[in-house]
Amino acid sequence: MDVLSDILSSMRLTGGVVIDAEMAGAWSIASQFTPEHCAAFFPVPAHVIGYHYVRSGRVWVEAPGAAPVEAGPGCIIIIPRNERHVIYSVPGLKAVEAVDLIQPGHDGVAARIEIAGEGAETQLYCGFLGSTSPENALLQSLPSLLLIQADAGAGGDWLESSLRFAAEGLSTAPPGVIARLSELLFGEAVRRYIDALPQGQGGWLAGLRDPVVARTLGIIHSRYCEALDMSSLAREVGLSRSALADRFTALIGEPPMRYCARWRMRIAANMLRDGRQSSGNVGYEVGFNSEAAFTRAFKREYGEPPAVWRRRMAAAFAGAAAKAALPDARASERIAFCTSADGARIGYSEIGEGFPLLQPAVWFHHVELDWDTAAWAHWMAAVVQGHRLIRSDLRGVGLSDPQPPRWTFEALVEDFEAVVDASGVELFDLIGLSHGALVALAYAARHPERVRKMLLYGGYAAGFGVRGDQDEIKRRNTLLRMGQIYRDGDREVFGRMLGALYWPGARDQVIEWLNERLVTIMGLNESLQDVFRSVDIRDELGGITAETLVAHSRGDRIIPHACSEDVAARIAGARMISVDSQNHMPLADEPAWTGFARELRAFLV
Repeated sequence: MDVLSDILSSMRLTGGVVIDAEMAGAWSIASQFTPEHCAAFFPVPAHVIGYHYVRSGRVWVEAPGAAPVEAGPGCIIIIPRNERHVIYSVPGLKAVEAVDLIQPGHDGVAARIEIAGEGAETQLYCGFLGSTSPENALLQSLPSLLLIQADAGAGGDWLESSLRFAAEGLSTAPPGVIARLSELLFGEAVRRYIDALPQGQGGWLAGLRDPVVARTLGIIHSRYCEALDMSSLAREVGLSRSALADRFTALIGEPPMRYCARWRMRIAANMLRDGRQSSGNVGYEVGFNSEAAFTRAFKREYGEPPAVWRRRMAAAFAGAAAKAALPDARASERIAFCTSADGARIGYSEIGEGFPLLQPAVWFHHVELDWDTAAWAHWMAAVVQGHRLIRSDLRGVGLSDPQPPRWTFEALVEDFEAVVDASGVELFDLIGLSHGALVALAYAARHPERVRKMLLYGGYAAGFGVRGDQDEIKRRNTLLRMGQIYRDGDREVFGRMLGALYWPGARDQVIEWLNERLVTIMGLNESLQDVFRSVDIRDELGGITAETLVAHSRGDRIIPHACSEDVAARIAGARMISVDSQNHMPLADEPAWTGFARELRAFLV
């Protein structure tokens, strides 16, 4: 991988298509992406790159400090620093702000801009790429506008074929495909711009063409974990230390060793953001001999210790999709309480508008905190759009009574019945996750006239003690015994082990969230474990009339896949989906989630 590819990769670009525009006649639009456009992808983007893909017709574009350019079908217009720019069909018109023309999209479909008029029609896909990386030397060195033409020279056959695919397959290609194409084309645009720089021109980008500086950058980028110094760098590129320092600083803008230190921290930040290693391991990966030394270096660069930075980033990212899904509704989320049949106080939440969707309680949920967790925010964002989502906390957990009078399965069903009655809904959909599926199944069987549709994930109808698998019984009992042992000891050890079973593909932020929840979870009455061990409602499933979708992760290590197969077989007309995931509940960053989320939203229409 060359130096530019390293830099582009480290930026962790992501984004999407957010506006589908169709204009005809004479028009002029002022455009600039806002944090609200980006919120579903990252909370506070450090940098935003705007782009417009011309599907058909011709447009003119003006950006600050750049001459107007004309773009035709198959062209991508890139605004590297997301500066306010104007797109028009006829010069001299007063520009209308794009935000005043946008019509909201629904169910993941891009928002729209439509302008009717007499004359030629133009179609655009408008979107953005963004990065949370603080590094901006590349973007600051680019002009305010870049344009890629479909027939522009030595871009390679892949460029022309990709643009042809985008132009011809747009009606069937998902917006995410166009977004990924835009990411690739941004890299191509930067390469072309660098290749076209006049000989002798200085600056950061010109440094990538300088053989000595490019070689130095390549060493730094590929060997960031080594103890590099000026003497070794100068020796490898064939210059004296002073000559290399002067040449590198003149083009890149900072001395080689300072650049090396920042690059190392940038790699470390990306590793921390990925979350698959502890901060100590990340430190060793980038060349530090002790976690303390790494922590000091990271804090100098980012202003806070690596563990704190990672938790802050994880929380921000986890909440971003949820906040974007229904920001106004979330701001008006209502927390309420009801009383179960035995007097237990049950906390629940209502959010959103639309057809009611109720979710029975799960022991690792907390209705006030789930929006900001990496384990659950994406689930809530997927189901809340177009629904009045009503969730409750399990007795003994979250906002519910911490010391309820009894721990039985019937009490759990009565808790949910109390939430239904308090919410005032008559007909609704049900979503049952993990052991919450037990209550969903029981309610749907006992009140078939109240439930329209039911979606279950990772559930079961018979506890592990009655399923009869002796190996599973041994594993479960061992796990419960370990929980008792670690309850008053090192919960983090047990939390990581439990996390590896529930979410083997999890990043550290999920494990850290689970460790925090263990304080409550491990304090639950052990009678609840007896409920989940011995419950058996399989004979009730024949009474369910709701349209039912049953899903389960193929590699689930907590609840066997066969449990959902059995549930689906016992419900008339139920449809079963096997999801290609190792996690008990899919996480937002795994490929399986994207496909399942589409199925989920399509089912709950």
